[in-house]
Amino acid sequence: MPTPPTTFGTLDLSALAEAERLAFYGALFAMSAADRSMDASETDRIFESLDLSDVSPEGRKRVLAQAIHPPPLERCVLALKDAGLAIRRGLMLNLIDIVLADESIEPGEHLGLHQARQILDLSRDEVAELHNVAYAVQQAGTVTRPIGLPNESA
Repeated sequence: MPTPPTTFGTLDLSALAEAERLAFYGALFAMSAADRSMDASETDRIFESLDLSDVSPEGRKRVLAQAIHPPPLERCVLALKDAGLAIRRGLMLNLIDIVLADESIEPGEHLGLHQARQILDLSRDEVAELHNVAYAVQQAGTVTRPIGLPNESA
C-alpha cells in the first residue's frame, strides 16, 4: 500500500452545480448523524469545510437546515455518483474525516461508509488508501477542509 501524502490539498467544489455542492455538504452532515448523534468535533469539521460564498441565499438556508436536520446519506451520495473521480474520492475522504473526528467509528458510520463506497463506485483498495490519508490528516493537525488529494483535480 502506498505511503499516505504528508501534504494535503483542498478539494475545489467551485465547479459543481449548487445542487451538487449542497449534496456534498448534506452528505457530511448525514455522516455525522449516522451514529444517531452529531458530535461537536464532527460538526466543527463540517463547518470548516463549508464555502458558501458562491451559494444562493436559498442554498445557504438549505445548508443550515441540513445542519439541524441532516438529509439521508444515500440521497446525497447518489447526487454525486456521476461526478468526476476526484470529487467522488474527495467526498469519500471527507466522509472518513468526519467519522474519525471523534476518534471512533460507530456501527452506523461504518454502514454509511460502506454504502457511500458502493454508490461512488470506489474499490476497497481505494477506500483503504483514503482511510490512510484520513489518518495522516489526523496526525497533521492543521489542514484546510474540504480535504483534497494532492495532484488530483476535479
